[in-house]
This record gives sequence, C-alpha cells and structure tokens, in this order.
Amino acid sequence: MHRKYVDLHVHTTYSDGTFTPAQVVEKAEAAGLSAVGIADHDSTLGIEEAVSAAAEKEIEVVPAVELSCTAYELDIHILGYYVDYTDTGLLEMLSRVREERFNRAVKMVKKLKGLGVELSMAEVEHLASGGAVGRPHIAEVLVKNGYVKNFGEAFVRYIGYHSPAYVPKMEMSPREAFDLLKSVDAIPVFAHPGTVGRDEIIPEFVRQGLEGIEVWHSKHDSSTSTRLARIAKSYDLIMTGGSDCHGERQNGPLLGKVKVPYKILEELKSARENIVAI
Repeated sequence: MHRKYVDLHVHTTYSDGTFTPAQVVEKAEAAGLSAVGIADHDSTLGIEEAVSAAAEKEIEVVPAVELSCTAYELDIHILGYYVDYTDTGLLEMLSRVREERFNRAVKMVKKLKGLGVELSMAEVEHLASGGAVGRPHIAEVLVKNGYVKNFGEAFVRYIGYHSPAYVPKMEMSPREAFDLLKSVDAIPVFAHPGTVGRDEIIPEFVRQGLEGIEVWHSKHDSSTSTRLARIAKSYDLIMTGGSDCHGERQNGPLLGKVKVPYKILEELKSARENIVAI
C-alpha cells in the first residue's frame, strides 16, 4: 500500500521563503506529499492563497503560523497548527508584530551604514515582496552586494546575536504565544527544539500551555528525533515534523526532504477536533 507523507513546516514569500504559496502547493504535490503546512513567520496571509491553489489538487493545506519568542535569553519559535487565519484579533496582533519587524530592520540597516556597509531599506523591502521582513532578507542583500560570501558570514559578522548591527526583536514570551494561539483554537508546538539544545525548558513550557513539539526537522539528526519523541511521549505531547523549507534561500529547497508519516497529521487533526469540541 502506498504510504502517505506530509511536510508540516514550510515558509512562503509572505515571510522569508522564496516560493509563493501556490508554488509551495505545486512543489509539495510534485514531491509526492499528501499535505503541506504553511507556517510563515508572524503571518497567516499566505494561507488562503495556498488553500485556493490546492482546491483542485489531491493535497491538503494545514494552516499554521510560526511565532518568534524570547525566553531564558534564547530565541524560541512556537508553531500554531490549525490556526484560525480569519480571526480579526489574531490578524491585528500579527500586523503589529510585522510592523515591529520592519522597524527593527530599519534600525539594522542604519547600524550597517554606520559600519560602512551601504545598503538600502528599499533593497530589503524588495526582497521581502510585501511579506514579513526578517534578518534573512538583510543577509541576502549583504551577500548580493558582496559584503559577505554567504548567510553564515552575514550573521556572524553583522546581524547575528552579539554582532555589531544586531537589534533585539520585539519580545513575546512563549506563554503569550501559547495564550494567543489557544485563543484561536490553534495547537502550540515548540519548533525545532533540537536547534535550541535546552530540553530542560520543555517541562516549564508544558506547564505554561505547550501541547506539542516538532520531533522531525531538517536540522535534527536521527538521535535528536528519537530523544525528542521520547520526551513527547513522557509529557503526552503531540509530535509534528517538517523541513522548515525557505525555498531557494538558506539551505536550498528542502520541501519534502523531511517525510513525516500521514498518521502524525491524523493525530494532530484529532487533537484539534478535541479542542473545538470542548
């Protein structure tokens, strides 16, 4: 029997991906996936386009969002699955977050100019194509203009933590993210915890409202995924997984490279149905 697979963590041009939502759907279908999760940073604006593109295809679109948080002086990302992307309160909140993202980028560009790095905010906005502006857009302009050779160097030399042009982002705590997502009946999931490397904070997040963890990810090796699956079971957490594809940006087109069994999506759906039924 043909096994079905899903990729529940993909970005589009509405944040820092290079594929449009329609292209994500097309590429997911070409990769033989049965479902794809649209999980842009601080934005749900690409979901409707993806749903429309998938209407006549044999592929499901899982509506999601990835929220940027800060805790324990760490950059924590929280995914929200089956988010109500039409909720007015959520849309207003995400709009404010994206505005703060833009203002942060303006400050970084100003700092870069003070370091003798001449790039314009217009270039950064052009790359963002109307989506949520982020450091990857600045990094890409730095590479394109020849100031650095690659993304890694851009972050280390200029815009990474403790680097000279870094500007702290708007702070949202994981608890605030959990509360926001639950207010629209979404399931909060700790994104790529293996890249954070602090498993000991998971129990605290569970007490605050965390309901799942991303076990399978393009930056998780097999031993990391096995360890996270064990943690998920011990705390009765939902397991999810995805490539974290950003299109051609960063590590290239990862869409479908992390094949998660469809049964994982079925478990996620079941959890969502239980929430709505309460």
